Formats: sequence, structure tokens, C-alpha cells
Amino acid sequence: MEKSLLLKSVVGMGLVAMTVAFVGCAQSPRGERAVVKGFNPVLSPDGKKVAFQRLEDDVFKLGVAVVTDGYVKWIEEGPGNAAYPDWTPSGGLVYMVGHDTETAYEAWRNGSKNGYGLRLWENGAKRNLTSGRCRDFTPSVSADGKKVYFVTTRGITSESTVYSKAATTRIAELDLAAGGEPRILMDSPGGNNTGFVQPAISPDGTTLVWGHLASFFDTWRIYGTRVGRYDKREWCPVSPRKLTAIAPRWHPDGKLICFSGFLKGDPGWGVWVEDVTTGKVKRLADGENPCFSADGKSIVYDRDGTVYVRPFTAADLPDVTMPESRDDNDPESVLWTTDNVTKEKSFKARSGRQFAFGDDTTFFVRVKVKLDGTEGLRQLLIGEYEEHEYAFQIFANYAVWFSTRDLNGRYLDVKQDCYKGGREYTFTGIRTPERLMLSVDGSVPAISVPRAKVLSLKNLRRFIVGRGLKAGESVIKVEVGTGWPSDVPRFKRREDLFK
Repeated sequence: MEKSLLLKSVVGMGLVAMTVAFVGCAQSPRGERAVVKGFNPVLSPDGKKVAFQRLEDDVFKLGVAVVTDGYVKWIEEGPGNAAYPDWTPSGGLVYMVGHDTETAYEAWRNGSKNGYGLRLWENGAKRNLTSGRCRDFTPSVSADGKKVYFVTTRGITSESTVYSKAATTRIAELDLAAGGEPRILMDSPGGNNTGFVQPAISPDGTTLVWGHLASFFDTWRIYGTRVGRYDKREWCPVSPRKLTAIAPRWHPDGKLICFSGFLKGDPGWGVWVEDVTTGKVKRLADGENPCFSADGKSIVYDRDGTVYVRPFTAADLPDVTMPESRDDNDPESVLWTTDNVTKEKSFKARSGRQFAFGDDTTFFVRVKVKLDGTEGLRQLLIGEYEEHEYAFQIFANYAVWFSTRDLNGRYLDVKQDCYKGGREYTFTGIRTPERLMLSVDGSVPAISVPRAKVLSLKNLRRFIVGRGLKAGESVIKVEVGTGWPSDVPRFKRREDLFK
């Protein structure tokens, strides 16, 4: 079910639409009331209307419905698609719109400039905010109405990422009044099938949260950072790791967020609320795409293609704490080291027990090398165990990998592309019970979440260093240890962000 969240691309546009197949009977919370057919709802500042989108004849229409009687006024109904509305404080709407008649390949071949941009509707008038051969979507308007935060593919020049269905994404900021060129704030973790979606800015304008997919085998999770501190070292997970979470929206008190979430054992996707200051969560109802009203007294969401609204009361406040696993509780402890290896060298284990790494053990391998940058496989360090002859390794060619194995001996890895050769590098691989990470020269590590449990390593046979080295190349130093390596920055925690 963790992978049932489908990033469904409309042909020729790559529109991200969240579609979910529900299982079991829908929960009907007290006070819940159906408003209109549609999804991605947001309540107007006065709480009397709800903006939403509806898919009809393969076209996304955008409308506004009166909460009391469901009367609909269509803002955009084709040709083209309109989706992901958000209100301005003055009662305007910012949303994604576009009419792309070419296929992705045709657009790339013809050099077309049309794409999917943002539009402002206000007092019956419409003004395009962004345009270009890209996809700008899921806008979030700041509480003061001055800024719009959104996800975009602009500035990504690769044909495979700009026009494919699974694309790298960025988070951008736009001045709503002045317009102009958007400012890119953050690049996604890297590569297709990873990225950002649905950023949301806190009411006081200090904190940005978003849906975050760190790797192909990871699940969606909500991350956050302080505005103006967009370096990856400042990103931190906000929602619990056990909970698949996406589409965050802020409560006006600045302490609560609501989001679409799924926990193993749930009947389907649900409306969840989290107190970001404590980490406590609560599941309110079956549904998704929730949004608080401007006064915080109501919450709107969709379920099975229908928009619902219900009161939000003190009884709905989060009350459950989910334990969070930590990768970096223990400081670095070096168990073995060697240096100055210029050709393949084998080191037999003198004490295999010293290197017994269970599937619940965090360990690291650090290799300082000098390579010439030419092609050819260099297996810089191999940990050979009775459980598998390549239980873990760091190797380089045109990129660098840190790899290990799952319970069935299948290959698990994480990759960094920044290696070019011709100078000294330090590669540090970290294996935790839940993640593989690889840092180059102390950078924020690339992360991979294994699709299966990692192999428990109990019986070390030997370490192999420098296999495939060329003349003039060397492994300057190797270290193997447990805990969090001192040369790799620790990740920020939710409590650091909201303290």
C-alpha cells in the first residue's frame, strides 16, 4: 500500500494527480458533510466557499462551490487543464493551468515553449503568473499574500527529466504582486522517481514543509526547513517514518499541520493531523488532500471523488506519539584501519566478532583515495563475509557506490555522481537498519532506502582493499567502524526545527 500513491501524469503535461484506491468502508466522522464532487479542496478565507478540481473527459476543471448548497461556479473548464487551487487572503485563487496539445516527444523535438504555469484569478479577472516549457504546480500562498511557493521542473534541461512522467522537481518562490522570474529555492534529492511535491509555508512565514520522496524505494514523507536556510543540512523529516505522508497544509496556529497519510493496517488513505512541536499525530477520517479553514475551526478534504467539510475541535487534537528510529545516536568508533595501498591487498580477519554487524547495527566505511578519473572499475574496499563474498563494498568508475546486501543476498546500493578523479577524495558509506548513505568529502550524504531488510553480518573472512587500482592511484586510508562518522554532517531533527 505504501506504493499505492500514484504519481499519474496526464499525457503531454506531467500533471501530478494523487489517486488512491480505497479499501473497506469509509469512516463518517461526526459533523461531516458532503459539499460537491471533486478533489484537492481548499476553503475560502471566509469559509463560505470551497475551490476544487474535477476530472471530466480527461480534462481537469477548476471551480468554486458554495459550502451551504454546493452551487458551483466554474473558473476554468477547458480547453486545457486547471488544478491545485489555493486562495489568497483577499479571496483570489492561484492555480496551475495549461493547454498542451503536443506529446512530450513532439514538444522536445519542436522546441515548444508552452507548458503548465500558474495563474491568478481575482475579481473575475485572470493573470498569468508563470509560463514556459516546464511544469509549475501545487502553489501555496503565504498568509500575508505576498509570496507563492510551488513545485517546478523549470531549469532542468534534460529531455528525460523535463518531459518524462517521473521527473526531478524543484521548489520555487514567486513574488505575487511583482511577478517576474521565479526564484529556485531547493533542488530535489536527485534523479527520476525522487523529488518534492506540495510545499506549504507556515502562517508566520518562517517554515516551509513539503512532500518528499528521497529515493525510488522510499515512501513519501513530510520534510521541513526554515525559510532562507535551504541547504540540505537544514532539511529535516517532520512526519513519523512509519507513516506515509504527503500534501501538508498548516493550521492558522502554526503548530498543527494536516496531510494525507497511510499507516500499515489502515483501511485506506486518511486525513491526519500532527502537532509539529511535539510530533504527536492523529488520524481523523478516511480521505485525503485535507486543508484547514482560515479560522482553524473546520477542515475540508476529499474521499472517493467527493469533497467533505467537518468541524475541527479540541477532540481532534493529536494524541499519539510514534517512536522515531535514530541513525546517529552513537558517536564514531573506529574498529579497523589501514593505509597506503597502491595495489590489491587482502587483510584476513583476526577477530571476526569485532565486525559482527547485525541488521540493527549502524556502521560506516571511510575510504580516502587518489584516482586518475579514467574509466575502469576500482573496488576500493570489499567486506567479505561467510554470509556473502561482497557483503559490503565501496567502488568507483564514472561514479561512486556504497553497496550491501539484503537477507537474500540481493544487491542494495546508494550512488554519488560527483566523482571526476584527478585528486584526493574521501568516500564515506553508512549502513543503518533503514537506510544506506554515501558522502563525498563530508558532503550531505545521498540516501537510499532499501526495498528489503539488510543482511546481518556475523562472520568476517577478510577485507580486500584496492582491487582494480591503476598505476599512480592509491588508497590512502581505510577505516571501518560503528556509529555516526565524524566527517559526515548529522541531519536536523524535527525538534531542532520547531524548538
